[in-house]
Amino acid sequence: MNEKNQVPHASELECINHPLVGQYRYRVEQNSWIAEAPVHGIDYSVSLNAKGPEPIQAQMDTFAELIARLPGIISSSNLPDAPTDEWREKHPEYRLLDAKVEYLSIRKDGNFLIYLDAFPEDDWSPSFETSPDFIVIEAEWIV
Repeated sequence: MNEKNQVPHASELECINHPLVGQYRYRVEQNSWIAEAPVHGIDYSVSLNAKGPEPIQAQMDTFAELIARLPGIISSSNLPDAPTDEWREKHPEYRLLDAKVEYLSIRKDGNFLIYLDAFPEDDWSPSFETSPDFIVIEAEWIV
């Protein structure tokens, strides 16, 4: 933010420097921002998306809480560790609880969307939608 407490003027998807995420892009049409940044609780960068013109500390704190609650979210979802028997045979070592987080989003309705990393060559990805109080709404393997 500049001294007048306004988001710097930037064209659509121009990188903007920010102390919380390094750099982010503001998506004017959606009034949301996107970034690749680490979140407290994990030691690698994750794709982040949230409403508003720029990242704020409360959103980053929410992402950190989401990471902390992820084992419970996964366990309560009852999502299997594989989308198909064929996939399980191909990747017998894969476990949702051990998977890296790929994407976190705070949606406009307040719900959270989480994608975990799998094997990109297979086109499957585990996804979870939770309510603002971290209750699983939907969990599925998506293509």
